[in-house]
Amino acid sequence: MITRDNLLDVIEQNKEILDVVSSRVDDTKEQSLLFRYKPLDSIKYYLMQKTSVILFPTPDTHYGGLLTYRNQRFYLHINTAQPKTYENFVWVHEYYHYRYEKERIQDKQTETFFEDSVLNAQERHANLFASELLVDTRVLKESFAQISKSYPDRPIEEKVIHLIAIFEVPYKVLVIKLLQDGLISPSAALDLIDYDYLDHLPDDFDTSIFHPSLVIKLNNLKTLLSSPRMQERLTGNEYERFTDQYKTVLARLKEKRASNV
Repeated sequence: MITRDNLLDVIEQNKEILDVVSSRVDDTKEQSLLFRYKPLDSIKYYLMQKTSVILFPTPDTHYGGLLTYRNQRFYLHINTAQPKTYENFVWVHEYYHYRYEKERIQDKQTETFFEDSVLNAQERHANLFASELLVDTRVLKESFAQISKSYPDRPIEEKVIHLIAIFEVPYKVLVIKLLQDGLISPSAALDLIDYDYLDHLPDDFDTSIFHPSLVIKLNNLKTLLSSPRMQERLTGNEYERFTDQYKTVLARLKEKRASNV
């Protein structure tokens, strides 16, 4: 987790990898007009075509998602119980792993995952990529200037909160990006990074962006469970028990989604 204690170290580490990551952001945008102007939607379509995507809400909201390679196939899980701002970020984070680290994951049959306490080298690359792709430097500069002019008497914390509505990414991503781009000072960023913004939302802020989507997409999970290779690894009783639990959980989730409408 990025806090006041390690924020400046993260900024220095980001500087070391920014050129490489920025070139990959440009590479992604150059794939098509959709990737340039609607990168999040394009990434979702791309991953759904290239991997088996499983969308499922899990109780641990600190866990964002997982990319793994099993049985000659990439599987991507996105936790849809987390706030939409985090879900957006995780899609792009995991796209980076698939697009630029696919061979490493495939060869070692390891897993990459987004979890807010992780700060290893691979995760830093993916985090910085997601930040640079979703928060364009020029748009951030102009947006921050317009918000500052529109709300001149409001504290800087509220100005950063209003940026969330524009970019639809986590609060700390914006604090780091503002500091990285020289739009706020290191001392200001240190004061902002641990701010409990959820308990101090402005009255004119639309909080719906913090609601989880609770989207469910499990067709690939059903395919995985019904595959001969998977059934070889499960006894008859285990397979039946697992599928029964799956149906029960799915029904409960549908009820929860209906109650939130």
